[in-house]
Amino acid sequence: MRTRMVVLAVLLLTVSLGLVGLALEAAFHRSSEAGLQARMESLVYLVLGAAEVSEDGVLVFDENPGDPRLDQPGSGIYARVTGARDFWASPSSLGVNLPEAIQIKTGESDFLPAADETGFYYILRYGVSWELAQGRMLPVTVTIFVDRRELLPELRAFRSGLWQSLGLTGLILVLAQVVFLALGMRPLQRITESISGIESGKIERLDGNYPIELEPLQRNLNHLLDTEEANQTRYRNALDSLAHSLKTPLSVIRSSLPPDASPKTTAIENAVTDMQHLIATRLQRAAASARSSNAPAVDVKTQVERLVSSLKRVYSQELINIDVLIEPDLAFYGEQRDLLELAGNLLDNACKYGGGQVRISAQTMDSEETRAGICVQVDDNGPGIAEDEREQLLQRGARGDERVEGHGLGLAIVLEIVSAYHGEIEIKQGELGGTCVSVTLKTR
Repeated sequence: MRTRMVVLAVLLLTVSLGLVGLALEAAFHRSSEAGLQARMESLVYLVLGAAEVSEDGVLVFDENPGDPRLDQPGSGIYARVTGARDFWASPSSLGVNLPEAIQIKTGESDFLPAADETGFYYILRYGVSWELAQGRMLPVTVTIFVDRRELLPELRAFRSGLWQSLGLTGLILVLAQVVFLALGMRPLQRITESISGIESGKIERLDGNYPIELEPLQRNLNHLLDTEEANQTRYRNALDSLAHSLKTPLSVIRSSLPPDASPKTTAIENAVTDMQHLIATRLQRAAASARSSNAPAVDVKTQVERLVSSLKRVYSQELINIDVLIEPDLAFYGEQRDLLELAGNLLDNACKYGGGQVRISAQTMDSEETRAGICVQVDDNGPGIAEDEREQLLQRGARGDERVEGHGLGLAIVLEIVSAYHGEIEIKQGELGGTCVSVTLKTR
């Protein structure tokens, strides 16, 4: 957001300062032309002051018209005086091809700016009349020509200073905008960092002082987190109470069965066993689907090593060897019991149906295509599972009330946890020669 706002500010400042610069440049150009016109009018008065009328009605001019540039050939400033039978040109116009000097009426004047379509000179014409003897009038037109390059140094100097000033102003404004945005968006950055901390389990709520505009957001987020935590606590307590309330009647039923092995007794005992398995699976499904979205970080290697230590004691007679290949800092952002259930069931199956060699590995799964999470693989050196049986195993295991022989309820629980974390499970040939169960869990 900050980058987009800075880019938009730069574009807006560039366009705005560009338009301001063009407007100022045009205004200065007009002002320079107005100043030039005033100087040309003063030259008209100098030329008229240097002119005299002889007794026979002929204009006579002094050798020095009053401006040294009018005496210097090719100086860029030229003067002409034209009448019915009089013509005078300043010495500066010697060898210069000037536009035609057109007469205008007495008392009139006009100024023609230099342009490509009108020529390369600024032209000022001024019509006057001398009164001669016996009331006769001698009309003449004084024309001043100024080369258009006369204003170029002035315009270039102004243009250079103008754009340098505007560029420096724009740079200062952009830096100020960046600073203001950084200061103004710092509370949002703090909220973003706090939310990341909640996701990673480092903090539990948004603490600290925020601007008054963000206080409703902070309050609502904290209320949402408190409500979710309270709901999770009540849900867990309800599940625990339900499990205990169901275990007791089932235990009573099982203990009340006669010790004989009659078909009726066997059927009831099998029904009770199935009911226990069904309750365990449904409770596990409900617990997995109700996991918290802001669960703290769980150290994967520590929890797996606890499981391995317990399993080695359980399978001490079988001489099971379990290798753990997990990096020390690998974290799982989910429920700790979900990780223990998943890894425990996979390792238990590998110990039961493998050949004595088991390996569990885990690594981070974080890319642009997938959400952050972990990938857990459990290999064994057992006889493996046929490819056509793998699909059947996963399909049946997906239902907690249908158990495949061997990899039954444990795999069903694993599938429920995988589904709750929007992950994937794959059964394939392992590097140890037996079965490899690969599970991915997406935690964000």
